[in-house]
Amino acid sequence: MIGRTNETRRVFLSHLAAMLMAVVAAVVVVGPAIAQPLNGRLESVLAHAGLGERARVSLSVVDLGTGRTLAAINPDAALIPASNMKVLTSGTALVTLGPDFVFRTELARDGDRLIIRGSGDPALADPDLLEQTQAGMTVEDLLRMLAEAVAKGFEGRISEIIVDDRVFDRVYVHPAWDPSDLNRRYAPEVSGLNFHGNLLWLYPRPAPEGPGHPPRVAIQPRADWIEVVVAGRTIADSTDTAWVARDAGSNRFRLHGDVRTARRYPEQVPTHNNPLLFGQLLADRLLSLGVRVGNEIRPGHRPPTSVRLVGDNESLPEGVVLAAVTTPIADVLRRCNTDSNNMYAEALLKLSGKRVTGEPGSWANGAAVVRMVMQDRIGEVHAARTVVADGSGLCDLNRVSASTLTAWLVSFERDERLRSAFMDSLAVPGEGTFTRRFQGVALKNLVAGKSGTLMRTGVRTLSGYVVHPVTGRRIAYAVLVNGVTGESGPAASRFAERVVGVLDEWLAEQEASAGAFGG
Repeated sequence: MIGRTNETRRVFLSHLAAMLMAVVAAVVVVGPAIAQPLNGRLESVLAHAGLGERARVSLSVVDLGTGRTLAAINPDAALIPASNMKVLTSGTALVTLGPDFVFRTELARDGDRLIIRGSGDPALADPDLLEQTQAGMTVEDLLRMLAEAVAKGFEGRISEIIVDDRVFDRVYVHPAWDPSDLNRRYAPEVSGLNFHGNLLWLYPRPAPEGPGHPPRVAIQPRADWIEVVVAGRTIADSTDTAWVARDAGSNRFRLHGDVRTARRYPEQVPTHNNPLLFGQLLADRLLSLGVRVGNEIRPGHRPPTSVRLVGDNESLPEGVVLAAVTTPIADVLRRCNTDSNNMYAEALLKLSGKRVTGEPGSWANGAAVVRMVMQDRIGEVHAARTVVADGSGLCDLNRVSASTLTAWLVSFERDERLRSAFMDSLAVPGEGTFTRRFQGVALKNLVAGKSGTLMRTGVRTLSGYVVHPVTGRRIAYAVLVNGVTGESGPAASRFAERVVGVLDEWLAEQEASAGAFGG
């Protein structure tokens, strides 16, 4: 299990758990007389937000104790949700997999064959999670440990390594993703066996021969057969402009631009066919330990040849498990929502599809399961007006309304089995995608949520909970803004934060007033 601690999260959850365990003695019933002033405040914020004439807004605020709508502006307008799509995806995964689910990647011996069985785990060798382990592991540490465990289980050579990735289909890239995203770290391929975030880390550095010479490049994880074509140059002054792209359908990379200094932080570029790549990396480390793989006896500058993907209908025995890597769903949910990792969301979507249909997880069956769960939890109307294209919100075909998001949030707050796991996955101020949110604002209540941004389509979104730290009164909010461009983009982000700020002030006022009257 790879976990993490965060004082802000710990305080938020301890307060929240205490409040949810007790019945609030006095629930303020919010009627039209109170709801109208709040709506007016939010309409005033919108009027002064400077979002531009083309902006569209959908807003919904719901009291979790009573289920009443406190404020609404075009609440049923189905807009592009960006990463707020992850709220639906992660919730669906919790429903279908359960809060105790554990991803498990196995390495098993079948005679003289090694079988690698993937579970779709997006966290396998995630550098951020490895760094948070007690030992501060690296990807090379993990590969070495796995290779050593496998080597102990074999006497003599391994005839072949078979990678079973059939938990998901082999459509690695969503067909509607923008092609310009596919070389970006936030849009890696998604497969039944993911590794290292499905990213290659490249560290350009100046050539020791000096300016004008091709720069050098180190990569992680190490793979001598991966080709990096250097089209850039070393410079003595001016600005570093180095960038990397991968040739489509291959693991051949190209470095462009100028390199002045050694990179402290890597260029991260998606890798291709990660199940096969992981098998090759493991075979390479086994060869380094002196284990013969197929007809090869030492690592080289070409990928190990005795590694293959399992056939679609091929039958494989369970084998004798030599090593296993596990990840609890709680860690995956936090990376999905707090850190807004797209690949994690897509893995959860596909695994939900696999769990319900029994077929390899896909974007199609995963989306169908999201709609099915939505219909079951919040009703046919919400499910019918929601368009689910992918799990992360990277696709601009998704459509969700603010009223649907708040209904979804209400359903999880009222679900005793799933409540804590769902709420624990959301960001709190100072953490993840909320690291720079609400800066300079002295929040009076506990705030948690999920933000979303799609720059090219002018989307800014924010949804989550505001919880009074004393009375436990809770409200759910959702703000979706579409159609902002240029300078109005940051204004839309500020607008969403200001909405939460108004809710924070309003809730504090209401509970103070209720307390003054002995409520």
